Formats: sequence, structure tokens, C-alpha cells
Amino acid sequence: MAESRRQFSEKDIKIAAFDLDGTVLNEGCMSEAVGEAIDRLTQKGISVAISTGRDISQIPLEVFAHFKYFVTANGAIVTDSDGNEIFNRPMDSSTTRYALKILHENGGKSCLYLNGFVIISPRFLLRLLRRTNYLSKSHRKSTKGVRKSGMIVRMRHYIKKHGISVYRIQTFFKTMEDASKAAEELRATGIHQAVLLEDKSIETTAKDITKANGLLRLCEHLGCGPQNIIAFGDSANDLEMLTEAGFSVGMGNAEACVKEKVDYITDTVSEDGVATAINTLFSF
Repeated sequence: MAESRRQFSEKDIKIAAFDLDGTVLNEGCMSEAVGEAIDRLTQKGISVAISTGRDISQIPLEVFAHFKYFVTANGAIVTDSDGNEIFNRPMDSSTTRYALKILHENGGKSCLYLNGFVIISPRFLLRLLRRTNYLSKSHRKSTKGVRKSGMIVRMRHYIKKHGISVYRIQTFFKTMEDASKAAEELRATGIHQAVLLEDKSIETTAKDITKANGLLRLCEHLGCGPQNIIAFGDSANDLEMLTEAGFSVGMGNAEACVKEKVDYITDTVSEDGVATAINTLFSF
């Protein structure tokens, strides 16, 4: 059942921002009910946006079609559905290599998110696919081309040699203790943003790059403010977005840290919680 904690004002909402995995997507798929609910917001004149850690190339086309704006790589890139760039801030080569040094010295294994491409070590990808359920069907589909074309194992050497721009690093650890230690070391550098997640992983971006920051850039572009946002999410990397928004919705399957902060708790992703919240909060 949905649970409300603060009064909602429909007239204030200009932007509806949605996390993907665990919010809009259930095992990589968006239900018909959720797609229809999001389309109804568009019909009301509300700008609908994806706000995700994924690279834009990893957003399924059937999902892409329902949205106008895209905050990707945890806020490092903001674009519209026509490909127009609103904001773009990668980590430079030295910042990326410094982060990888800390992450790998603490036993982490990483994926690098570029704009339109993902670099991942073959050994790590094999471990993910065989031993964990992290990669959904859509994640596997999005990395198919990477697996076929060959991937970079010596990441720091490759980045230094080619000077490529990296927008986000996702790193998995064997223990939460290792992940926590690496996150603390990254934050201490003063040049990295590090989000520690419950699955023993860290998401690293340039300092001050978050989903919330990406949405603020979108607000500037559309001529509104954070008070005009309703945001939907389920995990720790959604927290700043949820607390910055004028109204926040946490999924029934959300991490405890999210449920403690949001204004409204809806059903789980498997129960079409996004559709439940939209149909309850908005008048159609």
C-alpha cells in the first residue's frame, strides 16, 4: 500500500524525474502500466526525465520513447530526446586514474562509463554474469557489443594513453568493509564524489556530480526550480535527488536510507509502484 508523509501540490510540479533500475524497470523491463502512467504526465504538460547511473546507450529503446530528458551517469550528462546537450562534465584523465588507483588498491573491480560506451574487464563481466544477479537482461544486452569487440583490462594505462573522458566509475567489492574504506579515501581526495551502495559497490563521479545536480541543470534549462520537481527512486544514489526535489517518492523495495527520507512511499517495482503513485497523486 502507498504511504503519504507530506502534502502534495500538483500545481507546483513541472518536472517528474525517475530512477530506472528498481524504480521504473523491474529486471530490466518497464510494465505497460508504468509506461502509460508516465505518458499521462507528459499529456498534462509535465516534463518527464530519466535520472540514472546508466550510460544513455544502456537505456532500452522502448523506455527511451516515453521520456523527453535524460540525466545519465549519475548527473554527469544531461541531454534531451533529440540529442541536444544541456550539461556535460566528465572526470579528466588524471582524476579518473587517481580514483581507479584507490578503488583497485582496496580490491575493487570496475566498469568505466563513457558517453555512449562502457569499458569493463572480461574477467569481471564474466563474474557478474555467472555469479550475481546484478546485470539485468537489458544490462546484458547493452554490453553485448563491448563483449564482442574486446574490452580493456589495463584501465589506468588505457586512459593515460588515450586521454579519454570518463563520466562514472562503478566498482564492486567482496566485502562492505573494503567498499567503505575505498569510499572514505575517495571522498578525502576532495576531487571525487563517491556513493556507497548496499550491494558492496561504489559509484564514483567528479566532485559535486550527482543526480540532484543534473536535475538542477535541467531546471535552469526549463526555467523552474527544485521545488517544481517530483522525484522517484529506490537507492542511495537517489538520495540527493530525492531530498532536493519539491516532493519525493520512494519505492516499496527501496533501501532503508531512502524510506527514511522520502515524502511518500509507494508499492514495490514489481507491483508497478510508479504507476500507483502517479495515479494516486495526480488528477487525470
